[in-house]
Formats: sequence, structure tokens, C-alpha cells
Amino acid sequence: MLRRRTRAGHATTGFPRFYQWCGRSVADCGACTAICEAVSHRVFPLGSPANQYDQSLVNAFRRGLRQIGLVENRDIAIEITWIGGDDPEGPIAKAIQSGVDLLVPCGSSASAAAKHLTASIPIIFISVGNPVGMGLVRNLPNPGFNITGFSDGLGEISGRLIDLSAELLKPGFRAGDSVDYQWYSHWPDGKQRFSDTEGAARSAAVNLRSHDVGEKGDVQDVLATIKSMSGTTVIVQPSPFKYRLREQIIALATKFGIATIFAFPIAAREGALMAYGPDYVALYQKAPLYVHRIIHGTKPGDLPVELPTRIVLLVNLSTAKALKREMPLQVLIRADELVE
Repeated sequence: MLRRRTRAGHATTGFPRFYQWCGRSVADCGACTAICEAVSHRVFPLGSPANQYDQSLVNAFRRGLRQIGLVENRDIAIEITWIGGDDPEGPIAKAIQSGVDLLVPCGSSASAAAKHLTASIPIIFISVGNPVGMGLVRNLPNPGFNITGFSDGLGEISGRLIDLSAELLKPGFRAGDSVDYQWYSHWPDGKQRFSDTEGAARSAAVNLRSHDVGEKGDVQDVLATIKSMSGTTVIVQPSPFKYRLREQIIALATKFGIATIFAFPIAAREGALMAYGPDYVALYQKAPLYVHRIIHGTKPGDLPVELPTRIVLLVNLSTAKALKREMPLQVLIRADELVE
């Protein structure tokens, strides 16, 4: 909950009110909702943090606010609500009804819901992989409408995930060798990301075996199927669903002796063999720049959608040892972080 304060400590009349959702926190997971509105300078925790990593993203947003001169409990107050469900429309509708002036949804699902619910309140999204494909904006340079934000670029890195999986198959890689792909079709961008990955696999002469995980209980069955097909590596499609289940997926895949490749850097620190994706902390820390510009009169549609400036590769050496996988030297050299 954000509210500007006067020097005397009294609320400034008519200052914009903000609502921020960290839906996935990282890729839209419905993990947390930070509510920022002009009601009080106090901080009102409405729940407990989903996990330490999600909390670090909210902290990064706070740091960004301080860097542009908005000081918490002096100029603004932030109210955090953590949510775990798949439907963000309820809290967004509640925020709109309360008279907020700016919405900051985090992730594809929350951003799509915000766009659906209002055509007038300014929206700054964070962590949306394909804002054009989802119909959130007209284009990246000139988004139009009442919305702009910060894409995590996940819709553009499918080819790199395929390349990394092919590296793991060397030196015995042959055209047509198989890599498994675990995805979730029941969300706005799932099919598009699967299609992009299929195209990248064809270009790399890799046979992509897809496995659609429809429900939470399907994860173990899908991994058992991959194991029965002699699968050794699975690319986990970045999605809200997979972000929430990443620890379960990693644990089960390790049990089956299957290496996992994620697009969320945090996954490698939690036990995935590799992760290649944007620096989300930097993304969240940069987002308040647009908050500042919009509350000072810039229209969201006139601000270009920002893409991540840093993509990182992490390799978990402990997982490689547990899976008895010898990591290619080229991958180790390119890695930004080797997790022991």
C-alpha cells in the first residue's frame, strides 16, 4: 500500500494509489500479491511470505522505490498480501473497487486479468514472457492502451534451452536424439511457448517428446513415463504452474535419475541441473522507474516494454554429481554461476 506523505507527515490528497501483484513472483506463479494503495503510510502484512525467494523480489521492488527517492513510511507505505491460488481476478477486482490509480501485476496470469478488468487504470506488468502474443500490448516499442511493463523474455529463449539440452547429449549426440519437454497447456501462453520450442528443436535436429502436465498429480506419472522411455533430460516449460511446482518436479526428477533444465535461475539453486533465464531481482528493482514516470504524468502506452538486460546460466554441480552426469566443459565455461 503506497501513499505519498507531506513533510508534516499528513497524507497528500489525491496522490495515486497502487496495487502490486507478484503473481508468480518470477514468472507468474500466483505466489504473492503486494498491494500498494494510498490509504496509509503504515505497512499492513496480510499474510506470510510464500518463500524466501519470492520475498527477495518484493524487497528488490522496495529497493527500486528507494533509489528513485520514494522512501517507505515517509513517502509511501506498502501492503503485502501473499496469494496461492490460480485466479488473481478476485484481489484485482477488489483493488479496482477500492479506487486505486495504478496496478502493478506480476506475471502473465495476473497481468491478463488486470487488462481484462480495466481499460482506464494504468498498468505496469512485471515478468510477462510474451506480452504481444498474449494481446496485452500492440507492440513492444509502443504498447498503447493503458499498459506497459517489463517482460522477462521467456518467450524468446526456447531455442537456448534446446541448445543446452543438446549439449548434454554430446559427445554421442546424433541427429534425431530425443529430449523430453514437460509443459502445461492450460494457461494463456503455454501453447505458443511449446510451438516456439518445437521450432527450435527442428532447427537443432533434436526430437522433442512433449508431455502435457494437466494437474498437479500428473507430474510423477509424466516423469515415470519419461524414465520408461529411457529419457535422461527434461526441459521444464516456464509457466506459473511449473514455477509453483518446481521443487516437487526437481525432487521427483532426481529420484528418477532425470536431469531438469529450467528457465528460472532459482531452480538451479534448488537442485535442477541447469537454469537459463533472466535476472529477476534486477527486473523487479527496475520496475519502480515506470511507477515514478506514470505518477508524474507519462501515459503507460507511451512507455516501451522493457526486456531483461541480463540472462544468466546456472549449473548445479552437486546435482550433476548425484545424477552421474559429466558436464560439458563448454557449458561450465559459459556458466555465470556454478552451484556447489
